[in-house]
Amino acid sequence: MVQISPHPPTHYTIYPKKNRFDDLTNPTLKKTQQETKEREPTPTKETLTPTTPKPATLKPIMSAPVMPASAPNTENHDKTENHKTPNHPIKEDDLQESPQENPQKENQKENIEEKENLKEEEKEIQNAPSFSPLTPTSAKKPVMVKELSENKEILDGLDYGEVEKPKDYELPTTQLLNAVCLKETSLDENEIDQKIQDLLSKLRTFKIDGDIIRTYSGPIVTTFEFRPAPNVKVSRILGLSDDLAMTLCAESIRIQAPIRGKDVVGIEIPNSQSQIIYLREILESELFQKSSSPLTLALGKDIVGNPFITDLKKLPHLLIAGTTGSGKSVGVNAMILSLLYKNPPDQLKLVMIDPKMVEFSIYADIPHLLTPIITDPKKAIGALQSVAKEMERRYSLMSEYKVKTIDSYNEQAPNNGVEAFPYLIVVIDELADLMMTGGKEAEFPIARIAQMGRASGLHLIVATQRPSVDVVTGLIKTNLPSRVSFRVGTKIDSKVILDTDGAQSLLGRGDMLFTPPGTNGLVRLHAPFATEDEIKKIVDFIKAQKEVEYDKDFLLEESRMPLDTPNYQGDDILERAKAVILEKKITSTSFLQRQLKIGYNQAATITDELEAQGFLSPRNAKGNREILQNF
Repeated sequence: MVQISPHPPTHYTIYPKKNRFDDLTNPTLKKTQQETKEREPTPTKETLTPTTPKPATLKPIMSAPVMPASAPNTENHDKTENHKTPNHPIKEDDLQESPQENPQKENQKENIEEKENLKEEEKEIQNAPSFSPLTPTSAKKPVMVKELSENKEILDGLDYGEVEKPKDYELPTTQLLNAVCLKETSLDENEIDQKIQDLLSKLRTFKIDGDIIRTYSGPIVTTFEFRPAPNVKVSRILGLSDDLAMTLCAESIRIQAPIRGKDVVGIEIPNSQSQIIYLREILESELFQKSSSPLTLALGKDIVGNPFITDLKKLPHLLIAGTTGSGKSVGVNAMILSLLYKNPPDQLKLVMIDPKMVEFSIYADIPHLLTPIITDPKKAIGALQSVAKEMERRYSLMSEYKVKTIDSYNEQAPNNGVEAFPYLIVVIDELADLMMTGGKEAEFPIARIAQMGRASGLHLIVATQRPSVDVVTGLIKTNLPSRVSFRVGTKIDSKVILDTDGAQSLLGRGDMLFTPPGTNGLVRLHAPFATEDEIKKIVDFIKAQKEVEYDKDFLLEESRMPLDTPNYQGDDILERAKAVILEKKITSTSFLQRQLKIGYNQAATITDELEAQGFLSPRNAKGNREILQNF
């Protein structure tokens, strides 16, 4: 308690707040206190009773008034409920306390209380749960998805129903294929939890906050749906595929940002062990068995492990790209076998173009072939032109009977006394070779068939190893909207084939991206595998039932096609060609095509004729010809 004298001091001394109590021994302070005592009246012991201060309250108290000596019970009037007056006599020194003594006690009390509060806060901090980001161990675990709604929506759009079996032909059975030996390769929960923690930890190092809300575990990859924080740009996540792959020790990681129709980013991480997908699984699936379309294609399994099919009639053409070892040939073989499992020879005809001479040789002489397998690029261009003429013939007959589609025409064919049209599918293994040798002459018939062939039952399956802009031209891309891309070399190749990147991050061995018809998104699939022995068994089974019957008119038209041009004038054009070659010293077919303003097939025929006459040499190891004689 601070006692204030009625006579205010005339001298004031200001002390620093930090050490104000430590400086009480200062001589100046002692002198000031002594002067203050001398000016104050000295109270008597009998008339003064010390008062006890209330805790934590500082109030100035004036000097106690002098009470009469005979006043009884003076002490009882000054007592409080919680404080008692001491019984020992009050000394004068006790009443002459320094004005700084009680504030010092109050400050010490405050220091003690502050220390106690700090101790309590430390205990609370120690007992409080430590903060950690949302992980499967500290938050709700992500949902394990067994079926993708977007894929189910695509599959529901296909036609299903009972399939009428042919009467005089037996379709191949799945017993011709090897038994399936499934191995469980999906990740267990502990592995998934560990990958989630590693993934979130790496993202946080780049200041990308968010949480994993769903996971898909399939035969090849495991997908994590990452929902970023509202302040995170999606473009920041797209550039982290290499960093995440290094953190997770993965071969490659594909980031889909964002997933179509969702507010999440898909991060696809390959499994440590991949599962082989067999063609027999897909052919025996309920989807393939109940599909009513004769042009059903078995594409494989999705990232969850469910079978996935499509209808070539709805595509209606397919452009396929993939480097060596990507699984492109495996995927094309699965599509061809799917068609053979659904159609007898009188319902399906194939035109196979194989410039490499080895990809389709296993299908030689099957009854579904309209013409022998074509390996010469010049004959391939003629075959494409013949297919375009067949398309025109079909449209002429359909117009005569006033029908719009091949299905309507075939339904009325028995009543009209005409033969039904079989589906005609052109399968090209290497488009790049055709474009290099044929150029525009190969591009135009492909574009015409793609533009008009759907209603007449003509479809294209075109594959290439090199999806560059000079091979997959704008005209071809426009008319082949459905694409399948296996692994490609660069982002540029991926953008050429899919109009977006991502195919360069695929794993190979049948891993692919598919653009379904009518959608802008991509579906990641894994192509089914069939061994050569299995393909041979199926081919032998088909050939044992029926012999091949090639269309002679088609072959005759093909052989006439290169010379059937109004610009060809026999010996006259040969002489002109010789003159140009001698003048420019260039012997290439494309050079003659440009100089004489003729088609590639005609120019190739001229060079062959000049070789037969001994004017030009055969092609050397570099593919060039030499001039052997002069005029």
